[in-house]
Parts: sequence; C-alpha cells; structure tokens
Amino acid sequence: MADYVRPTPLGSKWGIGGTCVNVGCIPKKMMHWAALCGENLHDAKACGWDVNVNATHNWEKMQTAVAKHIRSLNHKYEDELKELGVVWYNAAACFSDAHTI
Repeated sequence: MADYVRPTPLGSKWGIGGTCVNVGCIPKKMMHWAALCGENLHDAKACGWDVNVNATHNWEKMQTAVAKHIRSLNHKYEDELKELGVVWYNAAACFSDAHTI
C-alpha cells in the first residue's frame, strides 16, 4: 500500500491514515470536544456542581494532546497493516499501465 502526502509549503507532514485522521475529522472533533468541555463548566455549575467557571484554556496543551492522539492512531494503523501482511510504502505511487504501479 502506498500512502504519501507531499509536505505543505510550511513543511507539515502527515502520518498514515489520510486526511480525516491527520488534518480533518479526528483533530476537528477533538478540538470541538475541548470547546464543549469549557462550555460544560457553566452547565455543570447551573446543575449544582461546584466548578471554577473562570478556568483558562491552554491552546498549546490542547494541540499537543491532539497531535499525540493522531500519532498513536498512525502507529496503530501501521501495526495493524503489518499484522495483516500488508507492506506500507510511505511514497507516492501511480499506475504506469493497467497492471503496473
């Protein structure tokens, strides 16, 4: 299996798993969930919880947590492919004819 994305002009690289895992659905959902956690502080207080609604958010910590999770998914996918006997090439590929990559 060939799975490769050329680095962006800023040098960003992706791991195995495609757009959704690396820069799309998964990181977006994790960041959305982080935002909901902050909003839930206010809801929890209204429901009787003794919480600090003046808590602050640390963008760098969130980015680090998201990146760490994405890397864990990349490694998991690579390990699962190996277990199935799939050879993964971190390279671009194209068909040169109907039967040759």
